[in-house]
Amino acid sequence: MKTCMKTSDPKQSAGSKEVSAVHPERAAFTRLSLIQIPIRSLFVRIWRTIHHEFTEHTLFSVSLIVAAITSCFSKPQWGYIDVKVLVCLFELMLIVKALEEYGLLGHIAVNIVNRCRDERRLTIGLCVISFLLSMFTTNDVAILTVIPILIIIAQTCGFSAAVSCVLVTAAASLGSSTTPIGNPQNLYIFSFYRMSPTSFFRDSLPLCFISLLLLTVSCLLIRPQKIQTKLDGIPVTEKKKVTAFLLLAVPVIAGVLNLIPYEFTLLLVLVIAIILDRALIRKLDYRLLLTFLFLFVAVGNISHMPELKGQLAALTATPFKTYVSALFLSQIISNVPSTVMLAPFTTHMRELFYGVNIGGLGTPIASLASIIAYSLFCRTFAQKKLQFIRAFLIYNFILLIVLGAVFAVVIIAKM
Repeated sequence: MKTCMKTSDPKQSAGSKEVSAVHPERAAFTRLSLIQIPIRSLFVRIWRTIHHEFTEHTLFSVSLIVAAITSCFSKPQWGYIDVKVLVCLFELMLIVKALEEYGLLGHIAVNIVNRCRDERRLTIGLCVISFLLSMFTTNDVAILTVIPILIIIAQTCGFSAAVSCVLVTAAASLGSSTTPIGNPQNLYIFSFYRMSPTSFFRDSLPLCFISLLLLTVSCLLIRPQKIQTKLDGIPVTEKKKVTAFLLLAVPVIAGVLNLIPYEFTLLLVLVIAIILDRALIRKLDYRLLLTFLFLFVAVGNISHMPELKGQLAALTATPFKTYVSALFLSQIISNVPSTVMLAPFTTHMRELFYGVNIGGLGTPIASLASIIAYSLFCRTFAQKKLQFIRAFLIYNFILLIVLGAVFAVVIIAKM
């Protein structure tokens, strides 16, 4: 075998040396340019990564930035972190992920949808599924389960799904307010104020019934245009594992309700998950847990800043002020951060509960669930973004104004 070796041209080498000798600045500039090219591409790559994370996970990014900034003015402490909330949220996420992976949630939704024969009934059916599902699996999971089914039907039957998508999203947000495990803000309020199940449901059930009534009236405004829906059934795989995780939900909920120690349920969940399907642990969205962690740090830091502490205390001085502050703050920074920010400064837990749950309606950023629904819709119907936003703002602000006014009257009457 012959090997070919490339020999350098003496004249070329000599010419290069001559250029370097005559023009040392040009040679240095050339070397510097070669170094700058990879550095520039590295900065571009970093910027794209940061931009993607910020746009796709805005709440996580903002909570991280706020925690970092406030830590410059106040020393963070371990006592700021509510460990029970993080543990219970992790346990619920793991169980819901198992039910989602094994097809149980999709199986239930498809079987109900296949019985609907017009747009109105379809929207009512999907809203009922979303409303009930969100009580036990959180509003985010309900939307991630129901909205894709709605989009498939809309593509197949050729009808505009914007209004239906908006109402399904509102149903998930309002339905999740019924139980302590329905959404993160309820879990935090229930744990922070050490509420009993009786006191929690005494406050949540009136909101549940009135919300369901308003959603039904909203669905009746949709024309009953005939559609043909016949989706292929989603099989439930690993039925024994599904049964095991459904049974596991019982002690987890008991831990949330303070009936058994949450440390015991955490150990039980981890052991069963490792035995049955350890891959589930890797598939969880840990950004949500980290978002809560950063919010705990940020709010703890703020509570030790005299200026901000005084302002937040003034915003929550009375029941009605707490309600209005939670309602309006949710429109700007979302209802989960509003809950964590206001709770340490008020004893009016019922008004805070109503404010942040009703406050999940209104602007698209009032609830993370709304952002998820918008991204799912626009991924398929990019040309109908404005149609979705228009329908979203109309229906959400009508529901916000009506529910907000009703419970404002209730709060004032009880003062």
